[in-house]
Amino acid sequence: MKIVQYPICAVIPVLILIASLACKGQDAPANSGNVQPLTEHWEKPVPFQKVPRGLTTLSAEECGKCHDEIYSEWKSSFHAQAWQDPQFQSEWAKDDSLWVCINCHIPMVNQQPEVVRGKIDGDYFRPVKEKNPSFDPKLRGESITCAACHVRDGFVLGPYGNQADAPHAVKKDTEHLSRQLCFSCHNVTDVLNPSLVCVFNTGNEWLEGPYPNVQKDCITCHMPYVERPLSTLGPARKTRKHLWIGSGIPKTQRDQIEGGPPVPEYVRGLDVKIEAGRKVYQRGKQAYFTVILSNQHAGHLLPTGDPEYYYTLHLDAIADREDTLVTKTFRIGQEWEWWPKARKLGDNRIKPLESRSFSLSFVIPYEANEVKLLTRLITHRMSLENAKFNRLLAGYPLSALIFEDEMVVLKRNGGNRL
Repeated sequence: MKIVQYPICAVIPVLILIASLACKGQDAPANSGNVQPLTEHWEKPVPFQKVPRGLTTLSAEECGKCHDEIYSEWKSSFHAQAWQDPQFQSEWAKDDSLWVCINCHIPMVNQQPEVVRGKIDGDYFRPVKEKNPSFDPKLRGESITCAACHVRDGFVLGPYGNQADAPHAVKKDTEHLSRQLCFSCHNVTDVLNPSLVCVFNTGNEWLEGPYPNVQKDCITCHMPYVERPLSTLGPARKTRKHLWIGSGIPKTQRDQIEGGPPVPEYVRGLDVKIEAGRKVYQRGKQAYFTVILSNQHAGHLLPTGDPEYYYTLHLDAIADREDTLVTKTFRIGQEWEWWPKARKLGDNRIKPLESRSFSLSFVIPYEANEVKLLTRLITHRMSLENAKFNRLLAGYPLSALIFEDEMVVLKRNGGNRL
């Protein structure tokens, strides 16, 4: 029997969801079985939030009238594209009974047309739903909008809470605006049915690594400090960037040519070091090279998040610009089988502070005038096969080049001192 692998959703931050062909859910009446309450945090959206005093709407557009730089950063982020993201919409179209995923894509009750109150007999595909009279379709279009993180109980939450300077109700709450808020979507593990799982473990990866002991967390790296006015007319003060740069793969071809440089301000988690086996190489002799990848900048495994993310390291020895002498490709990431039961087959991701070596050797041809070693590191959103399955080949970037180096091994004059 042929084993068919089904692809999963790859939005950051999201629940990883695989469409099950056998499970097309229906809204279930509450009296059709035992209604079990929602207990896990990812099963419940952010409760309905009223507009704080001084504002007229929860829309990010209104926030942007004063917080223009932060609004501009947010607007270019993946958070602002979580609902519209083509891959999410592709997965959603297969089975929209998978209501639980929207709690990360559009996390507020205000953004959801229906509210799930429980599950019949604990079955995700038999939700008890009711119409949401507070649904705001414009707010839904803003995906993970400002209010999803910053509005609670009639206040705008922030790190300062200086009511005298604010035109709206504010409150200082750094405990809420902490890594725990990130964990609400980036640390989720659940089995919806045997072939349908969500596996986001970035939070646990951080907890198991070295960085909790040195007080470095999600916000330290993904929201670095910057000195600037918090609002248009305010004084300069210490605030944080709102870009949340992750994989560096953009969401649209308009933003990047496929395989080109990653999105602006991307910070590579891996350091790349290339070592030559000897200082001088000559024709007819063996050449040895080692490429070392070191996870020196991430508090979690690399790659992290969506199990479909992976790196490829490409090592190519090229003679006279066209003749490829030898090529090697190394894959770094998770491997899963999704059908008939989801299970992890392998995981060779790089741990925090870990270094890993990859080698290449070849004989330099006597007739070669010039020999180069080309090293490329590429980050991938998903495989080409899964992109085809989801019909995502047109205008949806699947990868980004995050490192490239060309080392001359031999020059025309004979030997090359490296």
